[in-house]
Amino acid sequence: MKTDPQSSQNEGRNRRLVRGSLAVSAALLLTSGCVVASGEAPDTDGTQTSAPESESEPSQDPGSSPEIIASSTATSTNLGSDLQVDVYALETVGNGLLRLRLGLTNNSGENFLLYSGLSDQENLHTASQITLLDAVNQTRHLSYEQTSGSCFCASTDGNVATGETLDLWVVYPEPPSDVETMTITTPMTPPIMDVPITQSSETVENSGLEEPEIIPLTMISDNIEDQTGRTENNDEVSIILASDVLFETNSANLGPDSQEILAQVATEIDDASAGVVNIDGYADNTGNDSVNLPLSSERAEAVEGTLQELVSREGVTFEVEGHGSADPIADNETEEGRERNRRVTVTFAK
Repeated sequence: MKTDPQSSQNEGRNRRLVRGSLAVSAALLLTSGCVVASGEAPDTDGTQTSAPESESEPSQDPGSSPEIIASSTATSTNLGSDLQVDVYALETVGNGLLRLRLGLTNNSGENFLLYSGLSDQENLHTASQITLLDAVNQTRHLSYEQTSGSCFCASTDGNVATGETLDLWVVYPEPPSDVETMTITTPMTPPIMDVPITQSSETVENSGLEEPEIIPLTMISDNIEDQTGRTENNDEVSIILASDVLFETNSANLGPDSQEILAQVATEIDDASAGVVNIDGYADNTGNDSVNLPLSSERAEAVEGTLQELVSREGVTFEVEGHGSADPIADNETEEGRERNRRVTVTFAK
């Protein structure tokens, strides 16, 4: 394991995706305007009764319907738009914690299991794979993990029946105070953009949390104005990776910094809906295409090989092509321009 704390955070997230045991125990107990001890859970009438520490629920009024502030429908499950994600709140709850409250509605004629779209292997009955993007600081916030190894989020029986709405919550590290909105990404819907952050009247306390996992996106988000980094629209994301960062000079062998960068790309692919990922290699105009074409193709294939190992979502295929010195994005007459033109792009649907 690297000593760099950001690398440790990435490895911690990868551990969540590969562990095979189910261990869900929550210590979240809420009441309006105060901190609730971890051994108590609110009854629906507002009184406090003892509850097992491994089973606890956030306070809620069962007689009211939560306000929906944003919605998205599934694009990567067989239920399609019959499966809807509604956001109720993205709210600070004290102690450096940010809570996402949401509902999952199944309008189809068949049941839906959370592990088909929102859970990781250890937390099968949760929404643990939903992440938050901070556009101001170019970071991705992962759900908090408890020292027990489980997600700090609502646990359910995992089944969303026909016509049912399942209310869920997930807790994340809070962003800096200047961040007013975040983007919600799920593995089965397009991103839910610019969800406002509000302040809850409730306070959450949990002393048994692992270190927050906040992954920087700056390595793959260079300078959009110079067309070297990340571009996206409502449908598609294209990540431009500098060959000089990924590879040794005139080589298709991935360098020591490439694994961490490609792990971030893989996380984005896992969170997207894409069934096909396009990987395209490019070179500058130094030399000729008898060298540039095979080199650009080999570099694209090297990126594909690593992403195949890192992407955990099923049903993803890769289309790879090398273009040599075609389609430059900068001036080949300058060293800076040639450096930008030596690149591999990874493009996929949101």
